[in-house]
Amino acid sequence: MKNRLSLARLGIQFAGFWLLWLIVQSLLNTPIERRLTGWPQEFALDAIKLIVWLGAAWWFIHRAGDQPLATGSREQWRPNWRFAAGYFVWGLVVVYLVGQAWLAHHGLRISPTFIPQYWGRYFLVVGVAEEFLFRGYFYNALRNRFSFGLANTIQALAFASMHIPRYLTTVPAMSPLAWITNLITVAMLGLLFGWLYERSHSLWPGIVVHMTWDILVTLLG
Repeated sequence: MKNRLSLARLGIQFAGFWLLWLIVQSLLNTPIERRLTGWPQEFALDAIKLIVWLGAAWWFIHRAGDQPLATGSREQWRPNWRFAAGYFVWGLVVVYLVGQAWLAHHGLRISPTFIPQYWGRYFLVVGVAEEFLFRGYFYNALRNRFSFGLANTIQALAFASMHIPRYLTTVPAMSPLAWITNLITVAMLGLLFGWLYERSHSLWPGIVVHMTWDILVTLLG
């Protein structure tokens, strides 16, 4: 039987990272958003996201040592071009978001708040960083202990809660309804990303769908 990472260890790692991200949001990201604009702001926020999230994922996997993950850390970066369900899910996401925007605005338009810098933050950076940490590590470790359904539910709820530091530091403050709606949506997306990872044994289907969701919501919202 494979060695498995203890639940206590995973819980401490998640809680520690949650607190770290809250500190980063409060002491770095929020001041950057207030004092910088344009590409300097974008590059700073992107660099912080990549360093903190990819660094944490790499460190957790490195520290796992001889306690292997359900899918190897190297194998999960290999594209699975034959995973037909990934193309189908991606198409459904595009149709859903475009259709939702069409109904909401009685046609398609670019959001007046969209700026070109968002292509970096919401398309190139977030999907890779968040998928590597949550599906590549946390879900991967949980899958060695639990059934797919339970492991996927735990990581999806954890993934949703990981957005709370951002919501806490958003100015102006978000309404309770916005909190609930966003957390439910993120949890549902976490379930989808976990399913894509489970079926494909690759991070890339989840990364592509994740990036597509984020950029279309930002572009057409």
